[in-house]
Amino acid sequence: MKKLFLGLFGLIGVCATTYSQTCNCYLNVDSTYQIVPMPLGPHPGTAPLYQCGDCSSAAIPLPFSFCFYGKNYDTVYINAKGSISFQNPVFNFTNVGLPQGRDTLTLDAFLADVYDSLTPGEIYYKISPTHLIVQWNTVGYQTFDCDLYDNFQVIITNGADSILPAGNNVSYCYWLMKWATGDSSGGSGGFFGVPAKVGTSEGDGVHFAQFGAFDYHGYTYYGPFDTNSELYWIDDKSFTFNTCVTGNIIPPVLVNSDSCYVDTICAGDTLVFGTTFLCPQQGQTATITESAPGLSVVTTDTISGNSLYHITTQVVPVLADTGTYKITVTATDNSVPPLTNYKKYRIIVKNCDTAKKDTGSGINRISSNNNFSIYPNPNKGIFTVSMIKSLAGITGIEIDNLLGEAVYTNTSAMNYTPLTIDLSSQPKGVYFIKIFSGGAMMGVNKVVIQ
Repeated sequence: MKKLFLGLFGLIGVCATTYSQTCNCYLNVDSTYQIVPMPLGPHPGTAPLYQCGDCSSAAIPLPFSFCFYGKNYDTVYINAKGSISFQNPVFNFTNVGLPQGRDTLTLDAFLADVYDSLTPGEIYYKISPTHLIVQWNTVGYQTFDCDLYDNFQVIITNGADSILPAGNNVSYCYWLMKWATGDSSGGSGGFFGVPAKVGTSEGDGVHFAQFGAFDYHGYTYYGPFDTNSELYWIDDKSFTFNTCVTGNIIPPVLVNSDSCYVDTICAGDTLVFGTTFLCPQQGQTATITESAPGLSVVTTDTISGNSLYHITTQVVPVLADTGTYKITVTATDNSVPPLTNYKKYRIIVKNCDTAKKDTGSGINRISSNNNFSIYPNPNKGIFTVSMIKSLAGITGIEIDNLLGEAVYTNTSAMNYTPLTIDLSSQPKGVYFIKIFSGGAMMGVNKVVIQ
């Protein structure tokens, strides 16, 4: 399904942006960050903002060792075109795609025709003794369009920093992505040209991992190597992975992960959550397993498609389960020897007082965020969405399945009028409800169909 969402409105002659951040992995820039100096390239930037297009930083020393395909690096280049590299700077966005070529070792968070010299955005970085954060903050494309910006981030670590889940040393994170293609790359209005690429290049001109190629507006993901994936699918998503490997293959990539996950549940209630991995190399597949020692009732359901592997976990603890438990979800690929990635959760089960418990066993629970609520949740496929507070300019609602496919859309304004939705024809599982105002997502919530 392809559909058009309007970009954020800009004042005539002045670009105005008002955002509501919802992506937990995306970090706010503060006084501890610096603007990346971009003195290299055919069109270098100048102090103090260094806004430019075909440009890069000089080699920036790292106070830690970063492991990339079996080799360690202590310097990095930050490139305006949405990547960081470890052997040479990369000035241009080309039509070649991934891999970028020999002697080009890159982490391509969003390899695209970034051009921020006329936009309000800058590229920031922050270095600690054990990690580096780079953020492309409100950057535009070439040629500049006042109402379309991208916000994305890359983190690299020494492999032990707790800013990322254990066993990983890289994270990409995306928040409010509004364009994929520049005019100079054959695009029009930020789309329909040479796709933006997300992935890694080993630097030998042969081996690479690709997480996606994005060229359209919409919310559908067609797999890592299809060139028609829709950009809005990566909004509020993250890719967390490990590049410290001795061969040419990286383990399955953890999709949409916070640095930690802790949840508290009353005995007798129901807790449902999902874990997703991506296989970013041609021919790579994965098997998902789960370990939940000590918990009485844990059921799982696994689906896969377009190189995504998702497992839904449902926990229904009894009184005897009162205490703290660890649940580990592991993805094991088909490499020889097998490569793995995993996600750990901590579940706290409490013996809640009856007066404080939700009605029944969680079936009539109300799930809500600051803007809207869902009732009942979990349900059998029929539920009500209601606004908690009136929001100006609500332009629609969309519900996606775990593969990012839209299964329901409604472009009617909501305000305080409750909306009853029937998804009883959809498979059981977890779905995500999103509320939009223009092109901006004002809230997201999870609904469970049992």
